[in-house]
Formats: sequence, C-alpha cells, structure tokens
Amino acid sequence: MEQLPNEILIRILRFLNIYDLLQFCEVFKDLDYFLRDKDVISYTDWSKRFEIHNMNLCKFISMKMNPNCIKILKINGIYWIPAHDLRKLLTKLPALEELHAVDTKLGFRSKDVVEYFKLKKLAVSVEDDHFEYETVMASENLKLLKHLYLKILLKKEDHREIATGLRLFFCKLKHLVELWIQDDHESLYRINYERLVVQLKNLQKFVLRSKSVLPMYDFSFVGLTKTFECRRCNTEGELIFERILNRKSSTKKSIFEPKESDIEKAWDVFESLHADLPCGPKEYKLLSIREELENIHFEELHFCHTVILCNSKYVDAALQILKTNNCRSLKKLNFRSCLFQDFFRTQKREGDILIFKKPRIGVKTDILSHPFHKVATNLKNLVELEIYNCPGCNSGAVISAYHLIANFKKLEKLNLEIPLLLDGSFLEQLFKNCLKLENLNLTITSTNETFLKNLYEKLPNAAALKHFRLVCPRVNIEKLFLGLNQIVERRLLRIFIKCDSINYSTTSNERELFSSFLETHPQLVFFVLLINQATAKQVSDINKIIYEYKKRNTAKIFYCKKEIDPLTGVFPIPSAHRDIIFNRTEVGVIDFDKF
Repeated sequence: MEQLPNEILIRILRFLNIYDLLQFCEVFKDLDYFLRDKDVISYTDWSKRFEIHNMNLCKFISMKMNPNCIKILKINGIYWIPAHDLRKLLTKLPALEELHAVDTKLGFRSKDVVEYFKLKKLAVSVEDDHFEYETVMASENLKLLKHLYLKILLKKEDHREIATGLRLFFCKLKHLVELWIQDDHESLYRINYERLVVQLKNLQKFVLRSKSVLPMYDFSFVGLTKTFECRRCNTEGELIFERILNRKSSTKKSIFEPKESDIEKAWDVFESLHADLPCGPKEYKLLSIREELENIHFEELHFCHTVILCNSKYVDAALQILKTNNCRSLKKLNFRSCLFQDFFRTQKREGDILIFKKPRIGVKTDILSHPFHKVATNLKNLVELEIYNCPGCNSGAVISAYHLIANFKKLEKLNLEIPLLLDGSFLEQLFKNCLKLENLNLTITSTNETFLKNLYEKLPNAAALKHFRLVCPRVNIEKLFLGLNQIVERRLLRIFIKCDSINYSTTSNERELFSSFLETHPQLVFFVLLINQATAKQVSDINKIIYEYKKRNTAKIFYCKKEIDPLTGVFPIPSAHRDIIFNRTEVGVIDFDKF
C-alpha cells in the first residue's frame, strides 16, 4: 500500500462503503488519514450497519473523521442514538446537504427542524403529532429543501385534528420538487394526498406507499403522470407520479396484430391475465412512456400474484421472458414454484405416434434437461430471490429445481417457502456456491423434519450469513444453535424464529444452551423468539437468560414472546427491524432506500 501514490489510493477507496473503509484503516493504521479526506468521505453511509452498535458513532464522526467534508450522511436504521446526540452532531457538519435519518430518533419536532435549515434533501420518520405549531413556524426556514421523504410511523385515533398542522407545514414547502411518503400505520384515517399535490406547485415526482386504503388517483390535471402502481402487497398500495416531458409518440398496436418477438408474445400473456405488470418501478416507467419492450433491460421481475396462476400458458410465458437477453442484468426475482413445474416434458417418438411422459410426484427430473436450467444459466447477476410454494405443484421436477438455486453465485438475499417433499439436500451446495448470501428467510408451513435436519447440518457452510429468519411448526433449538455456532465467521446480526414449540435433547440445560449461543455471538443485535404454545413460565425463564446478555445496550433487541401483534398494545421493536419480522416482498415494489 505504501508504494501506491495517494491519488491512486483515493480512486480505490472511493469505491468502498464507509464501514469497509473503517476496517481498512484499522488494518493499515498509517493510512487512517483517508478518513478525513474530502474525496473519500463526502458521501458517508452508515444505514442499517448494526455492526457498529458498540461504537460511539457521533464521537467517531466528530473526532476521527473530518466533519467539514461530509456532504451526504445516511444513518437510516441507527435507532439507538439519542436525538440530542444526533442534533449535536448535525451542528458540527457545516457542509451537509443531504440527511437520511429514517428509523432514528430524529423526526420533525421543532428542535429537529432547527437543524435542517441547510439541507437540500431530507429523509426522516415522523408521527403525525410532530407537525405542531412550532414545527409549522420553523418550516418557513427550510428554503433550500427540494427533496423530502417522510415515513409516518403513527397516526392518532382522530387524525383529523392533526391534518391542519400537516397541511400548513406543506404550505411552507411550495418549493419542493420531490416528495416521498410511506404511511406505515394502518388506520381508517387517510392523509389528504390530493390537497398536498395541489399545494406543491413545483412538484416533479410524488411517491406514495400507504397501508390505508387508497382511491384511484389521477393527478394529470397538475401535470403528473402515473408511472408505477402496485396493489398486490396485502393491504398496501404503492404509486409513483412523475412529470413526463418527453413521452414517445406511438400508435397503440391492434390486438389482432401479430407479435414480432418471443418476449412480446410472452409479455402479452401477463397483460391479459392480470392488471399488475410483472416488473419493477424502473421498467414500469419505461413502458408507460412507450419504450419498446425489446429495448428494456429488466432489473426486477415478479411472477407471484395474489391469485395463483398455475397453468402451462403462464409458466411458459414466464420462462420465455427469463431466458431472453433482456434479463441478463436481472437483480431481483420472485415467483411461485409453478415455474419449476415441467409442463413440457421430453417427447418419445415410436413410429409416427408421440408419447408424452406423465409427471410423477416425487420422481426427480434430470437437472441439465430441466426447463428452468436455461433460466438459471441466464441470470448470472441475480442478487435477491424469493420463491413461494404453489400447493398444487409437488412433482419431482419442482423438487429437483431447487438444486439450481446454487447457480446464482451473486445471491445475497434468499426467501423460500418450503414444499412438503423438499428434503433440503440442496442447501450444502447453495451455501458453498453463494458466498455472498447474507440474508436467509425460510418458511415451513407443515412439519418437515428431513428439511430441518439438513438445515441444521449445512448451516456451518453459510459463512456470510448476517440475517436469519425461520418460521416452522417445531424447532430443535439445540441443533439449530449448534449449526449456527459452527459458522467460522462471526457475522450473524439478526435472528427471528417463529414456531409453535421448541424442543431440546433430554440431557440439555436451557440456561447453558442459550448462554453458550449468546456468548458465541456477542455481535448479535436482534434475537427474537416467538413460541406460540409456550407456557408463561417458559417465556419468563428464557427472557431472564437472554436479558443478561443485553448488558444495557440500547441497540440490542432480545425478546422471547408468545406472539407479536403490532396493531394492538405497545410494539417494543424498532421499525428498523420490521423487515425481518413481517415477511413482505421486496421485489417489484418501491425501494425507499433509493431515495
């Protein structure tokens, strides 16, 4: 490193995220001056870096880095730092232009708004009572603010009392050009988004996700065109409106006109079957401005819908799309196991008679001849994969296809709903091939001891695992902990387990079992165990053990409960961890982290 000139090192280090840069400087201590170089640290992203829970982040930025050089600061999900410490930090960042502080202690109280005057871009979590009189008055000074993202965590029972403050607040922000709102609280009271859009005369983009029921909006009268819509995620609706200036002019093709390419024919199948197009916001926008389908390179595709569409026409169309060059850059994909079904089996010819093989349950299909094999070969850049179970697809072709997941070597996040006949033998090759797999989410709806046995045995190969979610009827907690303890790299940060019951071997001691696991993983930040059929004493005993390992660390969330209902009572878990608790799809939806 000493032989390289600083100019070259700067170019290299600019590609590192701030956490990797920190570790680099810990190894090469003589190069820690790069933590103060403006070309390296002007963009500083600590978002959801739960690894830093033992570090005094505010002090580190103030003392070890150069606060005068930071223009963009992202601390989304760093929920444990007190609000007054964050406000104090903001006063030390004179060059700051962008602040991303969703799911932190910062909000829109009057004390917070005072620190936002110099910002051009802001993202924070709020409750609707934050928009009090002092906040409305202070918002007059947010004259530089052009881009705003609000995540609404709570609306009062009678939201109408707060609506006036919210409306007056936005009256002071007429210079906004971009507004993102994530209404994360399910309520009968809906914010009047029509009025907000009409008030904001300069708005170029309006992004909305709401758990409240949304009407069919049309903002064309103010020049905003709908470029994305998704209503498939339970009760949530998602919309994007943008001001489009250069829409391509083209005549709509007749439905009787033959399609020119295979991808157009396949895409037409989905347009005829359901309203939601199977793509993400980026591709949806290109289609809305009449971009040619053959010119679009997909990054997100979803073939998992509220209504299960399990038929040969649907499966063939999906596979046809995934085989095209348009999907070579695909990053995110979700589908039901129907796509693993071999509807078009090899034909045997005897004389002039065609004989078709009959699909047989439990009999495997050869991997190389599997119809999904070409798809797996084509999708080399896949990072996130979600596969949900189709109750009617139990053939050997479906079971065999899970071995093909190991072909996605760049995979970082995997979400699987496990079929009853799947034995888990594919897990070893999956963990060995997918060296970047950090997030593993497994849902087992019926008892499948064979799969769990293989899971416990193969977990030591999951070297990169950071976030682990397991939902199943019964868990052998001793074998699960043993498998996790044998992972050489201590990277595990979050564990969520939901089951009806847990069991141990006859010789195991509950206290020793949990103590050994938590001592082996001191870096663990989130450990939540939901046991639906547990007794009150069992829950109490486990909580007494795991609470000892929190060590008054406000970042650590350790709980054992019978159930968690976020809609009733006090929900004690920070919203930064709700992604691992509630299994919500992240494919083909708005990615608010990209604000």
